[in-house]
Amino acid sequence: MSWASNHDGSLEKLHRVQASLTVNLIMVPKKDFQVCRVNDTASEVNARNENRFSFLPVVDNRELVIGLYDAERWFQREAPNEMIAEDFIRLSEEIVIGANAGIFDFVTSADQFATKLVVSGSGVAGLISLSDIQQLPVRAALFSLITSLEMAMAMAIQRKWPEARLWLQCLSEGRQQKLHDEIHKAKKLDGFISELSFTQFSDKADLIRKAGLLSGTKLQAKESLGEIRKLRDQIAHANGYADTPEEAKKVCRIVRTIYQLKEELIAYATEAPSEPGIA
Repeated sequence: MSWASNHDGSLEKLHRVQASLTVNLIMVPKKDFQVCRVNDTASEVNARNENRFSFLPVVDNRELVIGLYDAERWFQREAPNEMIAEDFIRLSEEIVIGANAGIFDFVTSADQFATKLVVSGSGVAGLISLSDIQQLPVRAALFSLITSLEMAMAMAIQRKWPEARLWLQCLSEGRQQKLHDEIHKAKKLDGFISELSFTQFSDKADLIRKAGLLSGTKLQAKESLGEIRKLRDQIAHANGYADTPEEAKKVCRIVRTIYQLKEELIAYATEAPSEPGIA
């Protein structure tokens, strides 16, 4: 029996998968908004904001959403009697996102713009914030992103070492033996695809670092890949990974790093081989 390769790490495939995971899956719908009005005062808003929402949609006298109000700044100090109309973030491209936008369109910048209004058709349909990074659709999107990175790592390793024996000898003796045993067992059961299919994320990360395939120093690569592996393990084992604002912002930074590393690896894996005699 012939098994299909599972090492398609292309950005095109990733984008197609991510296109089905959109922000409307995790937004707070407009009907559930806790809003403030232009003629409210900061002290009034703070008094009734019992759930401690960091940002509140601002509505005008016609109940139309016209911006966001930063309520978090008054959590630890007394709010003034200043009117909301004089102090809110007006609608702009920085604080809106389309309902059909991919989840990562939000995640990649959520540490800089933590709350956005979701627009659909001719109006505001919902709201999305940094805390929504904990939701199940985001977990699924993150796992697909990290899996696609691992596929890109495999592609780059295969380009660097076309024969399995070449990269195998770069691993520790213990890992080599473990892989040899698993490969031998798979071949006996007719479940063999490729030697690389049996490597773990940590194996691929070690090989990528040893090959020097990423920009920056090997120490930087080790730290980046270590953070990605930790996030992968947290997601795979259904553990918390964004339980605080600081942890959620770290996820945003890791996502940007994954995209960068993936682009570098794909560029290396797909570049045309140099002709003999040409440097």
